[in-house]
Amino acid sequence: MINPGGGKTMKALPATERGRRTRAAILTAAARLMHQHGLAGPSVDDVLAASGAGKSQFYHYFGSRRDLAAAVLYHQFDRVMGSQPALRDPDRADLRAWRDQVVGAHRDSSHGMCPLGVFVGQVDDEPELNGILAELFGRWEKCLADLVSRARDQGRVRSDVDPEDAGRMLLAALEGGAMLAHVHRQPTALERSLDAAIAVLTAGDASAVH
Repeated sequence: MINPGGGKTMKALPATERGRRTRAAILTAAARLMHQHGLAGPSVDDVLAASGAGKSQFYHYFGSRRDLAAAVLYHQFDRVMGSQPALRDPDRADLRAWRDQVVGAHRDSSHGMCPLGVFVGQVDDEPELNGILAELFGRWEKCLADLVSRARDQGRVRSDVDPEDAGRMLLAALEGGAMLAHVHRQPTALERSLDAAIAVLTAGDASAVH
């Protein structure tokens, strides 16, 4: 089966509901542990203990620990997209709504690190995983560029703005702001970083920024 990201080939999803629940439990436990302790931190036994699954089930659904790490990256990307629905709604063109979703998700995580950004620098020696991470950030950037393009079409962003450049700028503002907000344990840095980036893009639309 081809991974939803279009990258490496991975095992097909379980055919039964019980199998899907078991796989989901393993993946959710692994994502939590890897977010807390690093992609290389938890062992297979750690993941199995946290998920309540057996070793035979693990290797049936994932094949190897590297396959699990790859699945965790896609899982974390899905979490990001799920917390920013403005990026997936073709009828949305509101940068402020997206900004508020980002800040809300950060607050809900108790000012934790970005679910995907936390792994940057951890896969430099793993070409396959590094490629997946780069691909996922590219998809995120493209979603942001599409949002900016929709906002530009509605006159909510300056007409001279390049959506691709803007998407990259917004993603950089988010990641940098999230890191500083995590360090200080409060959202001000993230809010100001996003507001400043949006202010550069807007054309005097008071509804686009705070």
